[in-house]
Amino acid sequence: MIKDIYDVVIIGGGPAGLSLAISLLQKQQLSVLIIEGQSEGEERIGESCPPDTIVLLKQLGVAKEFYEANHQPCPGYASVWGKDDVGYNDFIVNPMGPSWRLNRKKFDTMLVNRAINLGANMLWETRFLDAEQTSEGYELRLRNRKTNKEQTITALFVVDASGTNARFAKSIGIQKNIEDRLFAAVRFSKISNGEASKQVQIEAVKEGWWYSSLLPENRLVTMMVVEKEQLMFLQNENYSGFEKALHNTEFVSQRLKKLTTTNHEFYTWPIYSGILPKIEGKNWIAIGDAASSYDPVAAHGIYKGMNDGIEASANVLGYFNQQLKEETFSAQVKARYANYQKNRAFAYSIEQRWSQSSFWKHRNEKYASREVFMVP
Repeated sequence: MIKDIYDVVIIGGGPAGLSLAISLLQKQQLSVLIIEGQSEGEERIGESCPPDTIVLLKQLGVAKEFYEANHQPCPGYASVWGKDDVGYNDFIVNPMGPSWRLNRKKFDTMLVNRAINLGANMLWETRFLDAEQTSEGYELRLRNRKTNKEQTITALFVVDASGTNARFAKSIGIQKNIEDRLFAAVRFSKISNGEASKQVQIEAVKEGWWYSSLLPENRLVTMMVVEKEQLMFLQNENYSGFEKALHNTEFVSQRLKKLTTTNHEFYTWPIYSGILPKIEGKNWIAIGDAASSYDPVAAHGIYKGMNDGIEASANVLGYFNQQLKEETFSAQVKARYANYQKNRAFAYSIEQRWSQSSFWKHRNEKYASREVFMVP
């Protein structure tokens, strides 16, 4: 049963928000509400995580459930980037073991069940509208996506885990600093015939770059990262542009030609690289992509979100136990983002075959000048 007032309201039910709820409730019994805009079981982007994720799963008490869920190890990456030949990056020498290809729905359900079993409440298909500060904390106005019915919840402490747009931070006047905007056109498919490579495949092309990975239960995800202008071409005629662009690739298409795929489902997701100028306050904190969002070339999405949730739980507990922490979490997020900027700039600088094309020229110009603009 949903109450009118909660100790902690988490806006966003992805890995970041769920990890914070779990970490919090493992240590202290507080009333926690998680607000999620998507429907339960709805498809999400992000289906791989690095070997170190296992450490976080153990901290959250779900490692056993993870191993039982038929997620598949990934031996490494095969990429065509910066040159015409295929390069390989294997995980065989990593002491933490392999990277993982996730059954994302099972992964999310595992975290949801853990949070609920520990005492969290969950509101699905609910959109956060705005917030007003009160003497008690924040009054949050919400709307159910199905019924369009609005309700108001009071939160003593708010966690913004709402993703790239950082909706709560924006509602209290904190605009995210965005330095790059890209888009991902994504296709999920069922493999009806043929055997796909277990290696993640990446290919740079003139208009952007491709990513393809085998998923558990014989599913395949194929994604192209582009600028907005190219996205419109990919979306043309029910994503026929996507199919044409995929057919023109040299590496990824050759692998996919060996497969018969059906049940295609297409999605588009924005990719914004950016960071909040203020990440935490007295009784609120931003985590995951709300605090800092990355280009998927960095491959840190799920791990970063979970790690943020675990780390930030100490700040929430500090508030309720009157042991307010200095802004060490903010410092960690900012230091990590600066390191991400360097790694991203290096990754894109490797590819010089199309240095004058819009996509690659803009990446290198932006990263050299560190251009920053505000989300409208």
